[in-house]
Amino acid sequence: MSFQVNISINDAAFQKKNVTASTTIAELSPNAMVIWKDNAIAYDVTDSQDGPSTTMQQLNVSPISMLYIYTTDFPCPSGDPRSIIPAQIRLISQFANAASNLFNQAPKPTAPSAQNDSNFEIFSRRTLDSPATMKALTEQTFFNLKNDPRKTIGSMPELVDRFLLNKEMTFKEFEKLFRDYLEEEVYKEEIIKNNPNSAEAKMLLEAKKNKELIDEQYVHAMTHHPEDMIPVTMLYINLTINGVPVKAFIDSGAQKSIMSMACAERCGLNGLIDRRFQAMARGVGGTEKIEGKIHLCDVKVENAHFLCPFEVMARREMDLLVGLNVLRKHACCINLKTQRLEFGNGTSTPFLQSNEIDTHLKAIMALPEEEMDQTQPGASN
Repeated sequence: MSFQVNISINDAAFQKKNVTASTTIAELSPNAMVIWKDNAIAYDVTDSQDGPSTTMQQLNVSPISMLYIYTTDFPCPSGDPRSIIPAQIRLISQFANAASNLFNQAPKPTAPSAQNDSNFEIFSRRTLDSPATMKALTEQTFFNLKNDPRKTIGSMPELVDRFLLNKEMTFKEFEKLFRDYLEEEVYKEEIIKNNPNSAEAKMLLEAKKNKELIDEQYVHAMTHHPEDMIPVTMLYINLTINGVPVKAFIDSGAQKSIMSMACAERCGLNGLIDRRFQAMARGVGGTEKIEGKIHLCDVKVENAHFLCPFEVMARREMDLLVGLNVLRKHACCINLKTQRLEFGNGTSTPFLQSNEIDTHLKAIMALPEEEMDQTQPGASN
């Protein structure tokens, strides 16, 4: 009996392929070296007894499996077959673990006093009319919201939103908020039950179906695309200025390139700042002072040198931002398939891994507070 499987060979786009339980690896790709199935290595040519004759049944492949196949045509710089797996694939199991933890922290609606009551429902008139149940449920929900709102957002997202508007509310204030919320939800349930053909009931039913669809998609995303639940790592590269190593943030959405005053001082560029270009920069994040401009900064990437202009700002949250002006000047290509920044002259450099970026950002943010808030130089004309 045949079924379809999603297969990606050497990082190409996924394609559906018809297979059976007896389909072999050789039939999928005769020179396969490593196969990842559902976020784990399922086949490695270096320790596989059956080699290319290994079947889908032996790999436990099912219609929902996603196979990443890497062949001898894929770059393998270290000689270790496992090293041919790109960083984003190697980390996917970590993504899955993190996303699963988040998902498991959202319990189903329950109340302490109702653990032995199989007919218990939070959104019911019975709950509202029971002082003991309401007291226990209110106390538990208030405790969860105060300590970790994620424990409640899966079952009562609207309540979490209201609570976050005033996180410092007292228990007495929360009691009223919680009862009002439950009464609204009970009212909706009663409208649907008692007058299902009314316009209001139809609107509420539509909203309920949409929520159920969202929940289904959420579970599917958690199961098959857990990496989508984790914040995307921003793009950074290593470069040097005057022999000083710098980690640069690549931002094609920024019109200009920016260097912090701290970075300029560290790289010995104070004397090259043209202070005639002092100004105030206004953006989404607020207003910041531009200390001046470096017209031609010699930037070394790998073994190549590039002349780049930078606006110099006093902020220290970011050493160097390479914006669209520099990217266009040097005909750069942000290649997300190879995870590299490519220059028009053939120079290519890899984007940094998330652990390198985290270490860099922690080092910057850990600077003494007095340094972060230095008095800015005098005003310009």
